[in-house]
Amino acid sequence: MPDLAELPDPEIVDPNYPRGPFRCAVFDFDGTLSLIRGNWQGLMIPRMVEVLLATGTQEPRDVLVEIVSEFVTRLTGRPTMLQMEALADEVARRGQPRPDPQVHLDEYLERLIAQSQERIRAVQTAQTPADELLVPGSRPLVEHLAERNLLLVISSGTELDHVRHEAGILGLASHFAPRIYGPVNNDPSFSKQRVLEMLIAEHGLAGHEIVCIGDGPAEILAGRAVGALTIGVASDEVDRSGHIHPLKREHLLRSGVHAVIPDYRRLGDVLALLGMAPTAAE
Repeated sequence: MPDLAELPDPEIVDPNYPRGPFRCAVFDFDGTLSLIRGNWQGLMIPRMVEVLLATGTQEPRDVLVEIVSEFVTRLTGRPTMLQMEALADEVARRGQPRPDPQVHLDEYLERLIAQSQERIRAVQTAQTPADELLVPGSRPLVEHLAERNLLLVISSGTELDHVRHEAGILGLASHFAPRIYGPVNNDPSFSKQRVLEMLIAEHGLAGHEIVCIGDGPAEILAGRAVGALTIGVASDEVDRSGHIHPLKREHLLRSGVHAVIPDYRRLGDVLALLGMAPTAAE
């Protein structure tokens, strides 16, 4: 576990970010709060590269890795089907019949769910503490915001039933339920911006009263569209090292994020972005 002084300061990308006061915090789930599916990219990207190599392309593997990593990261936070549709487009671009994205989605989900179930069983049998499958600092931040009576929301590109179940496994569901949103049956039309617009209408919120926190472009773009504060979490899902993930950071910057952090271990810094002072214990 790194010393807090060794962790990077928040990177303020746009100093004219909304200052609140904030009434609502909207979190992405995978890579933002949960690591149950941590390093899902390590399952998705290599398999997609193999699919592209099978087209007979003469492109080197490292070039294909770069191409796939770019669109996978760019589409992070949106329904997984969109990443599979991008893969199908790349296959067709290389002169082969466009494959059915659903076939590739089913194969990927089978492997991902098997990996996730192993991690869930480890938590349920007390072999792994739940906090080891959270982005560091997630629980103290969520609990602090709950104590401040913020409306807490999860808006995820992962299938809704899985998000609800995994939030419960991690002991977070009580802070968010029933405000947990995600696609049903991998519906590619699910939109995080529509979730925000619904929250604004139902709870009488102004955009500047919302903070959107996530590790992908989808929630950042949605947050900027409604005038929210956007905090990008360029989290290291593999080692929980506290280092900034460079490709995540790149896509967060392209999306117009206001600030970038590696995780929430420096809680005081995160609260400062929200105009909140930590308690003495923090």
